[in-house]
Amino acid sequence: MNLETLADIVLIVLLVGWLGYRQTTWRPVSPAKLWRTPLILAVLGVVNLARGDLAIGGLDVAVLVIELVLALGVGAWMGALAHFRPLEQRVTGRRGEGAVVESRTGWWGLALWAALLLVRVGIDVAATAMGAHGVTGTGVILLVFAANRAARNLVLGARLGHLPVGGARPPRITAR
Repeated sequence: MNLETLADIVLIVLLVGWLGYRQTTWRPVSPAKLWRTPLILAVLGVVNLARGDLAIGGLDVAVLVIELVLALGVGAWMGALAHFRPLEQRVTGRRGEGAVVESRTGWWGLALWAALLLVRVGIDVAATAMGAHGVTGTGVILLVFAANRAARNLVLGARLGHLPVGGARPPRITAR
């Protein structure tokens, strides 16, 4: 194990812990900030893939598509599970964006997050055994996380009425 691999492992463990923690805590929902995390993760993932020297074959692409579809589905499910509650007062960020509700997906969201991670590890093990080595890198992991967060945030935004997605239901507001 070299230093880069160790740094990747530490990065992934911190990211998994941070996103897992955020599933269970109430967080103000600011429509202006919904896309920040998925965009940062996607850019980091693409940069990481671009600087790598792994050969990407057809099996790698197929596995990546399966993982992205799975991440999008689980993310949408997490967005649908989210609970909302009104904030006592509007929270305004540095750039003037505001939030009037807060949200969390709770323990079910955390369970879905853990299930996604376990399935992803299983897919990686199977893909590696079949010869697909390009999908095991940090860049792909970051892209899968970005897809999950994007789908979750798309559903959250739609439920809040800020994004034009058909079939949106109004959010369930939880009493304090």
